[in-house]
Amino acid sequence: MTQQIRGVSAAKTAVVVGAGFGGLAVALRLLARGYRVDLLEKHVDLGGRARTFELDGHSFDAGPTVITAPFLFAELFERFGEVMENQVTLLPVSPFYRMDFADGSHFDYHGTTEALVAEIDRLSPGEGEHYPEFLRAAEAMYDRGFTELAQRPFTRVADMLEVLPDLIKLRADRSIYQFVSQFFSDERLRRAFSVPSLLVGGNPFQTSALYALIHALERKSGVWYVQGGTGALIKALAELFERHGGRLHVGQSVQHLEMDGLNVRAAVTDQGRRFDADLVVSNADPLYVYDHWIERTALQRLADSHRARLKQSMGLFVLYFTTERVYADIEHHTIVFGETFREILTEIFEQRQIPEDLSLYLHRPGATDPTMAPKSGDAFYVLAPVPNLQGDQDWDQISSDVEDQIISILTQRLMPDLPQQIRAKHSISPTYFHTELNSPFGSGFSIAPTLTQSAGLRFHNQSPRYRNLFFVGAGVHPGAGVPGVVCSAGVVERLVVRAFESPADSEAGAPAGTAIRGAK
Repeated sequence: MTQQIRGVSAAKTAVVVGAGFGGLAVALRLLARGYRVDLLEKHVDLGGRARTFELDGHSFDAGPTVITAPFLFAELFERFGEVMENQVTLLPVSPFYRMDFADGSHFDYHGTTEALVAEIDRLSPGEGEHYPEFLRAAEAMYDRGFTELAQRPFTRVADMLEVLPDLIKLRADRSIYQFVSQFFSDERLRRAFSVPSLLVGGNPFQTSALYALIHALERKSGVWYVQGGTGALIKALAELFERHGGRLHVGQSVQHLEMDGLNVRAAVTDQGRRFDADLVVSNADPLYVYDHWIERTALQRLADSHRARLKQSMGLFVLYFTTERVYADIEHHTIVFGETFREILTEIFEQRQIPEDLSLYLHRPGATDPTMAPKSGDAFYVLAPVPNLQGDQDWDQISSDVEDQIISILTQRLMPDLPQQIRAKHSISPTYFHTELNSPFGSGFSIAPTLTQSAGLRFHNQSPRYRNLFFVGAGVHPGAGVPGVVCSAGVVERLVVRAFESPADSEAGAPAGTAIRGAK
């Protein structure tokens, strides 16, 4: 049975909008605190960016492909006295990634220091000795940026000022590429160890060095694939929610939030349903919510106009395909670097053009979980960073050309017979993120993870204007990526406790083992 917090009335209702990882995580946290929770999802399926779909009679994960902080999900099951491993199976991915370079060389990113040092020395003799120092520096970023700050609310200027001295000490003002370049001189290594920023939507030449914590996080907790695909974890979380009394409503697209002054009173859907709420948590992008769901005065719109000028992350073009044969020599994850690096990123982020020299992320789940590939064949997902919709490309017109460009690169670099082997294919562009996922400008990861758009400088997890409106997801603190999105649910829980529960409630009733990591 759900363990409830003393003093939280069973009649107190929370409405959570969006059943992505963030929405599911915060719905479970509030349910465990004793709230009645209605979880609304506009699609008939769940997951948001982590939806699944069928192609060629085969299931594909549409978005996230790995889990890098499984303890965040284990904690959600623990809140209800359950064990995650009884519901889902996590399979280790090895190597974590293969980096394929245009000169024909490659680098395997392994999970141990010994293996990484050996691999660095194989690629660039003598540079392996610098890796332990790099790891220690990344761990310092992790200790401050993830362990201490990731679930800490930032709602006031003072919150940011408190941590500013530590960020200065860590030199978080540098880019992650500059940070990596302190330790490695080989350009291939610099690319390999700075590319994780692209996995949260950031340009390595502009993303804060604080995001080097991603490397330390992967080293500490591993890189895992969910047996049956990421969608299997979404399903397990939804079943946990319903098993303990949560109310899930699919096919309910929010039309607007009904306001009473500066309080949200209800969420009203296009389907004509009204969900009363003591508080609302949105997994939709804050910019979308403010622009589409809340009626504001002209003065309020003027006050909010700066939000539209925030720097957005890049767009994503994703091609899914099945093949007639198995490509056993392709690793689970392969990052295919183009000839250039800075030039590609400048074209995408600054010039908002599609480069001819694309870099790609290739996902072959059958390498770890054979059930995710067709019998006698294979299944792939290949992602290309591209401009978001601010680039004004007509994706209806050019998508087939981009598909051909991607297939051509894979044919030249990794899979010479690919054009003859493709059975079925499907692609999505930034337009999909805009129309299906309510992502402003079709951005793949909401606003970009620059230093001036991090922590308290991102969208706040609690609206500064509407007291009972909260946000989880990529656009708010601590940021994009599955761990960041799930951590944002912990931030919201703490803010809800602060706003709606007495000090005795917040101290008394959290089930054993549910302390928020790094909370102060």
